[in-house]
Amino acid sequence: MPVYDRSYRRWDGELKRRALRFVPIMSMGVKNALGMKGGWFFTLLLRTFMVVSLVPTLLLFFANYALAFRPDFLPLGFLGFLEELRPYRAIQYPLLTRLNILFLMVYTVLFGSGLIAKDRASGALPLYLSRPLTLADYVLGKVGIIGWFVAAFTLVPNLVLWLFGVLADDRAGAFHEALPLLGPIVAQNVTAIALYSLTILAVSSLCRRPMFAGLIWFTIVVFLPTLTAGIGARLGSHAIPAASPNDALFALGYDLFGVGELYEQAHGPARGDARFAIEGVFSFVNPFGKTPPGWCWASMAAWCSLSLAVLTTTLRRQEVVGDSGRR
Repeated sequence: MPVYDRSYRRWDGELKRRALRFVPIMSMGVKNALGMKGGWFFTLLLRTFMVVSLVPTLLLFFANYALAFRPDFLPLGFLGFLEELRPYRAIQYPLLTRLNILFLMVYTVLFGSGLIAKDRASGALPLYLSRPLTLADYVLGKVGIIGWFVAAFTLVPNLVLWLFGVLADDRAGAFHEALPLLGPIVAQNVTAIALYSLTILAVSSLCRRPMFAGLIWFTIVVFLPTLTAGIGARLGSHAIPAASPNDALFALGYDLFGVGELYEQAHGPARGDARFAIEGVFSFVNPFGKTPPGWCWASMAAWCSLSLAVLTTTLRRQEVVGDSGRR
């Protein structure tokens, strides 16, 4: 039976491709997450959930396809309804992020809560953080795992949806009309990637059991919005809901895409089903439309900075040798 010696031994090899040493951690983490198994029932449940989580993206792609190509198998009433919504199609990007975040919260708990907690429980952190792997390599690899899943459900589908809308629109000036939306798409979804990745890893680094890390993170993300909304309503303050990371993220999308202006623009000409749809989407994208954007950016920066500080402080206590000893 082989003996596993976890004590630190000096490594005298030559450092190569320093900037890419986090890639194996990221790739193996994503592979292990996608291949997660826990019995036939859990595997079936997980695969079913993955299929269901694609539904919002597929529905919005179908709506854009129908609007662009007007297929014969669709009724004229439905096509006319989509045509009425064309001037307000910018709202589909924060809407898609809002819908997919509901699924991402589950993925983040399943795949992110044990990323560092399991390493702590098994005593593998000293081995990871020995030469030549640096603390930055380890953190980047772990962030890349969660970031991959968050990007797959936020940034990537939004960018592909935007590109499809541009390529399928044969009107003159369609590209220049859609170009201003590219900045808000990147800004909101890159913020979501940083927020979800850093917060779950910070909580995971504090726990030795993934279950505890998942419960703590889920409580912060799910129950904090209810608390801040109640306090804000009682005090009559629109800034307090920004303390919740999810509400701040949705409020940013509300502001970046000008949802309020779109609603005011649609309130007059839209009628019937179109007005009902616009009002429903308006209330769903963000119920806190009056939350100040500055407070939201400050909240996002505070959550990410605090999470990064907790993460690095916890991991530095596990280091066998500092970065200066690796050079």
